[in-house]
Amino acid sequence: MNKYVISLVVALAGCAGPSERFLLLPQADGSASSIVVKTATGQTALDTPYASVETSRGKIDKPQILTKPEVEKRYADVLGSLPARPRSYDLLFELGTDRLTPASQEFLKKAIAEIRDFPAGEFVLIGHADNIGSDATNDALSLRRARLIERELQRADVKALSIEVIGKGARDPRVAQKRGVAEPRNRFVEIKIR
Repeated sequence: MNKYVISLVVALAGCAGPSERFLLLPQADGSASSIVVKTATGQTALDTPYASVETSRGKIDKPQILTKPEVEKRYADVLGSLPARPRSYDLLFELGTDRLTPASQEFLKKAIAEIRDFPAGEFVLIGHADNIGSDATNDALSLRRARLIERELQRADVKALSIEVIGKGARDPRVAQKRGVAEPRNRFVEIKIR
């Protein structure tokens, strides 16, 4: 889980020391995370998106919840300088092949459009297979699937610092399945960008 916290050190005129303000941003999907702010005199947890607290001379002020528009206005410069958040995309495949499902073909086009806006990142392409067939077959198939996505990214002229291609076969399923029973949700390539 990636936590985005803005910590601002503000030198307040006339004060004996600096103040720090902590602001908890939501996860990329909007869900909450949490941090604990500790000083010499105590601690407080921030566990709500846009929760904020200021510390001064070792003391913690009462936390407050800001609105998204308040945060965007007050911290526009800071938010604009944050690195792009890591992203992940899952693309599903047809049984026993390295052909994307029709829905994933469309999703890949949308993903590539978003990825082009991502500053040159590090890509990890992780291929998976359901457990139909032997381990050797699933290992090779999962790697072929990941390599297919690598070629698609290169064909789309996606700028990357690096691309790592991994095939995990059926060893890391998303959904539990019985041996020999098809599970479409386990036939995928995950694109991770950081």
